[in-house]
Order: sequence, then C-alpha cells, then structure tokens
Amino acid sequence: MEPVWPSGDVAVAGSVHAAVRAIVRDALGKRVGDTLATNTEVRESLGVGMGTVQRALEVLAERDALHTISRGHLGRRIEAVDIGQCWQAAGLPPIRILLSPPGSVEINSLETTIGDEFGRLGVAYTVRHLAGGNQRLELLGRGEYDLTVVSAGTFDGVIGADGSAAIVARRLASGTYYDPQRLVVLGRTDAATPAHRVAIDTDSFDHQALTLAQFPPEPGREYVEVPYPDVPAFVLAGVVDAGIWHVTTSAVPVELAGLTVAQFSGEEAIATRDRLSGAAIAAWAGRPELRAVLDALGLEGLDAARAAAMEQEAASARRLRLALGRGRPGP
Repeated sequence: MEPVWPSGDVAVAGSVHAAVRAIVRDALGKRVGDTLATNTEVRESLGVGMGTVQRALEVLAERDALHTISRGHLGRRIEAVDIGQCWQAAGLPPIRILLSPPGSVEINSLETTIGDEFGRLGVAYTVRHLAGGNQRLELLGRGEYDLTVVSAGTFDGVIGADGSAAIVARRLASGTYYDPQRLVVLGRTDAATPAHRVAIDTDSFDHQALTLAQFPPEPGREYVEVPYPDVPAFVLAGVVDAGIWHVTTSAVPVELAGLTVAQFSGEEAIATRDRLSGAAIAAWAGRPELRAVLDALGLEGLDAARAAAMEQEAASARRLRLALGRGRPGP
C-alpha cells in the first residue's frame, strides 16, 4: 500500500515517504503526550534534509493523521493520532494475525470482535489459523506473524512472568478465552471411578495444566497422550476413562453421543481453570507501531458477542433435542 505523493520529483517524493514512515512508526510506538524523535534524529537516521522531515510532518498534519506541538530543543509532543490515517500515509503493510482455528464460541467471538475493530481503525490485516498457543507464540517471537491471541495460562507458561523483549501483550478479563462453564470433564457412564486412564495433551500448556489439576497423579492412574480436540472420540471409544475438553460447536452435542459432562471440582482444579481462562493479545515487538493498535482495540462488545453466540448455540441444541424427541417411535 504505497501512498501517492503530490510531487513530480520521484526522489523527493520517496524521501518524504521514508520520513513519513519513520515518524509514523515512532509515533505509533508511543502514546499521546509522549515526545517524538527530534527532526535532527530523523534527518540523521534517514540521511535526508531538514526540509524533507518538515514536509513529512506537514503531510501528516494535513491528513489529520498526526498532530504535534514543537517544544524547541525538547522535541515535538504528540497531541493527537489517527491510527488508520497514519497507517495509510506511511503505506505500512497489513498486520499478519495468527489465531486458533474457529470452533469455540469464545474464539469465534474474539476473531469477529478483533476484525471489527481493525476495520473501525482503518488498519489492513490478514488472518491465518494454527492450533496450539505454544506454536503461535513461537512464530510470533520469530517475527513470522505480528499478532496472536492465546490464553493467559499459555502466555504465562511460555513467555514467563517477566515477559519477552520480542513480544508485547494486552491482557483481557477472565473467561474471555475459556468461559469457565465450557471447560468440562468428559467421561462415560461405565468408566472407572476414579478415572484410571486419563487423556492428556502435553503439547498444550493449558490442557496439561488443567488435566493435572483435575486428575493429579495417584497410584493406578495412567495418562494417555491424546490431541485435545480428539478427547471426546477417545473417551467414547473407551481408550481413556476421562479427559478435559473445551466445548466447541458440534452437530451432535456430546451428551447425545453417550458421554457425561461435568464441571471442574476441587479447589486447585477450579483455581487453575480460572487463572488461565483470560485471553492475552500478543504482538511482535519488531513492529513498534503495533503498540498503538493494541491500545486502541475497543473490546467492550466482546462479552455481548460471546453471550449472543452462546445463546444461539443453546437454542440450536434445544431445537435438536426437541426434534429428536418428536422423532422417537412411541411405545
């Protein structure tokens, strides 16, 4: 996305564009009230004239993209920023987003809400999907993607409490990644109690932590490696007695497939579930302009979107049960 510059001199236009991009990236990496790099610093870093830097600031002001106040040798203070106008003026590339595959109400609501916000801000983006928060954070840290969303548990487990210089994050409230009522324990009516063979996905930080909290090691208990999306099938087939599952939208509710669904029990298991249930929106620090986007995302409608989706899912399940009841042969 290259802007069209009102100049017949291609070299001049190119140098102004370079200055605009440098100033925009600096501004978006800061906040209103902060100080931009000085004109001299921009000029020296790009090897352009002072007039080019001044013209770049004028272009941004004319577009209402960036307004600053000069404080002499102290530099320019940021007064107002329009992220979308800055993005377009600088010709910044789209944000590369990597998300969990769709399927759960929470993930679908996050993707829809974030997409709506990028549209409101006027920032272009692309979306790809990959299972496994661990893997998504690894690719983010390498700069192969710009933004991802993981659970608070995965973020803390992979990045650590001290964070990473390669990643910046914005944390959301509990229940935004996993609604507590939708993290459940699946079992069979004829399974052993307590469960002897328990499904576990050691490639998933969350599934491993939840499983060990709900089913701690004890004599006679065996953990069986199972990819977490496949837990219902492995329980139903009798390969394991029980497993932790995140409820996803399905044509056939697991209860109708002959599985039991229970909530977490025990103080430690419930505390673990609640601790990792929030979402963390993580961005690659190699693009400092992403900080402004993280701060500007208005996610106030996320709870309402998730509640509406859950009600729609519940209504579909009620209609299915009613239809099945009507279709059963009489005595």
